[in-house]
Amino acid sequence: MKLWMVIRSYGVTELQEVIRKHVKLAKYFKALLFADNKFEVVVPRNFAMVCFRVSPLALATVANDSCNEDSNRLTQTLLESPNGSGVVYMTHAVIEGVYVIRVAIGSTLIKEKHVSVLWDMVQEYASNLLAKFTNIK
Repeated sequence: MKLWMVIRSYGVTELQEVIRKHVKLAKYFKALLFADNKFEVVVPRNFAMVCFRVSPLALATVANDSCNEDSNRLTQTLLESPNGSGVVYMTHAVIEGVYVIRVAIGSTLIKEKHVSVLWDMVQEYASNLLAKFTNIK
C-alpha cells in the first residue's frame, strides 16, 4: 500500500529519477570519504547507503587491537557530535565488531549542498577528535 501511494504520487519515471539522484549523492559522499585518509568505507556502498568509520590508520597507535577499539570509540563519538547539532542525523551499525556510521541519503528535497554540509561537519568533528586523541596518546 505504501509503495503504491509513492508511485501514485510521483509516477514511475519521477520516482526512478529521485532514486538515481539519491544514489548519485551517495556516490559523491563516498568519493569524499575515499579522498580523505581519516576515514574508511567499511562495506561497499549499497544504493544510497554509505557506511564509514574513522580509519585506524589515522590513529597514531602501534598496537593493532587497541587501534580497532580506539577507532570504534572515536567513530561512536563522531556520530554523536553532528547528531547532537540537530542539523544532520546519521545512524550506526556494528559489522563484525566494527562500529560504523551509516549515512542514508533518502530525503525527497536533498541536494548536493546538503551532502556538502554533512561532509564539512564530519570533517570538522573528526579533525577535532583526532587532535584530542593524539594529544592524549
